[in-house]
Amino acid sequence: MKKEIDIFLKSISKKTAFVIGDIMLDSYFSGDTSRQSPEAPVKIMDVKEKKNKIGGAGNVAYNLQKLGVNTFLFGFIGDDQNGKKIISILKKNKIKTNGVLKTKNTTTSKTRIINNEKKQLLRIDEENINYKQLKEKQQLIKLIKEKIHLADFIIIQDYNKGLMSEKFIKQILLIGKKHEIPIMVDPKERNFLKYKDIKLIKPNLMEAEKILNKKIKITNSNLKKDLKKIAKKIKCEFIMLTLGKYGLCIYGNNYFHREQGIKRKIKDVTGAGDTVICLASLGFCENLAINKIAKISNYTGFLSCQNIGTNTIYNDNLKKKLKDVF
Repeated sequence: MKKEIDIFLKSISKKTAFVIGDIMLDSYFSGDTSRQSPEAPVKIMDVKEKKNKIGGAGNVAYNLQKLGVNTFLFGFIGDDQNGKKIISILKKNKIKTNGVLKTKNTTTSKTRIINNEKKQLLRIDEENINYKQLKEKQQLIKLIKEKIHLADFIIIQDYNKGLMSEKFIKQILLIGKKHEIPIMVDPKERNFLKYKDIKLIKPNLMEAEKILNKKIKITNSNLKKDLKKIAKKIKCEFIMLTLGKYGLCIYGNNYFHREQGIKRKIKDVTGAGDTVICLASLGFCENLAINKIAKISNYTGFLSCQNIGTNTIYNDNLKKKLKDVF
């Protein structure tokens, strides 16, 4: 229903989100690979295009901002060229940078090499994972506390790159609890069970299987049973499990809902989880029905896979796309 879509999109534009997590730079080199190297049995790429995008928690903040949500980003970058590129992207897109602190570590970056057939040939990662940046983390906590009165909800985007240590997680959860602000988490296996008493956790299938130490069968009865186990372990209100081509499902308050995967060709799954956590968080923040949260999250996750690299869902574009969802 058009009116319901308008109400949802108008309402989220009045919200303020805090995104806390690992910030990355995603770079893309694309070009022609028709020539063979005389130096080794490898192709030569004639680079035709270079792109820099913000990844990780930065991509979540970027998506929220483009949906009209007032967004604060908190995390670390290095005092290097890639860090400067991230700040430039954030400022250009009017995302608050006060909470993006420089450290001595290298800015986490992923460089993807894409051929003229739009296929990824290679990914080059640069990172320096360090969980012991205690001074910088306390500075970040101070900044979050100073601004927390502005937040309607918090998204923690954990990519296992050093920010989300056990102590730091506890501090964020305490801040959220004290101010009665819902916390949504996109976890990695390392810290999965440390996210206690939160509104929503959104693992993917592989992460959930590692926590349960077993293969999950993709049937509604098995999914409900396994999600219930995870929810009980961490005492979360809701758990959303993304299933790749099989869609996603949500469990909470003894209610289970499943959305089937959309059977169309996808180009790249990079950043799809970032998009899903954005829309799921906004749906819960707006108290939408669980089936509608699942539909929106599933559909926008699919839209994110229609182009190479991380992709942004814009407010106007989403309005057109959601006609079939509401």
